[in-house]
Amino acid sequence: MIKENAKIYDINKFPKDWGIIVFPISMSRIANAQSPEECIKALGFFLEKIQTNRVGANFVYSEGLYMNFEEKAYETKNKFAQDSISHMQGVRNLVAKNHWRFQIDHAFSFQAWFQMYLAYKDFISAMKTVRALYDNDVTFQKVVELDARSVGRLLDEKQLNFFLEEFTFTYLLINRELRLSNEFVNDREQWVLEVYPGKPLLGQAYLVQQDPLKINDDSNPYKGQYNLLTNKFIPYSEFGFEL
Repeated sequence: MIKENAKIYDINKFPKDWGIIVFPISMSRIANAQSPEECIKALGFFLEKIQTNRVGANFVYSEGLYMNFEEKAYETKNKFAQDSISHMQGVRNLVAKNHWRFQIDHAFSFQAWFQMYLAYKDFISAMKTVRALYDNDVTFQKVVELDARSVGRLLDEKQLNFFLEEFTFTYLLINRELRLSNEFVNDREQWVLEVYPGKPLLGQAYLVQQDPLKINDDSNPYKGQYNLLTNKFIPYSEFGFEL
């Protein structure tokens, strides 16, 4: 739960250092709230916050995350692959159409979920550490159960694995532990901002606060999530867990 009088705010200007805006694309929202048109709309809004031309945008497609549920992997793979490709082409077409605004084509990068496994030194080990925290932390278990209820899901083993894998990705991302491939920024980013149309889940905030991998990277000023529906940044430090 977000604390009373929490510091939730819009971002006035991005730092002048190199940075990357990350769009984690949910396959269930790829054709609506995260369509190419909506993503370009958000990028247009962020243009006004850029002080120096040192910002890239990475789109990460979560197709592999949904393998936690699927039994017919062949059919799902083909559908999600086509959805991701179509979305990427849609974004690229809109960038080209609005070239006078976005200018640098190679500032836009597109990555698949399983590439994130290779973007960290040992993603599977990190997930095991997160799972161990969950298995031994009653508060973590309670907030994840609340997350499941909030999205209308039964918290079975498949849904739990989905949540914990997603949480691990964001935990590593905002602590700048994932290598983000972007030809324009070229590994020079000093800040990373995750953006999504909606509020972050409680379990995500709790994991970041607990920091089981002892990362504690304070160099990223945006250790939270930017809600594209409200145009507000929500720091994970602004969550409280008195259950």
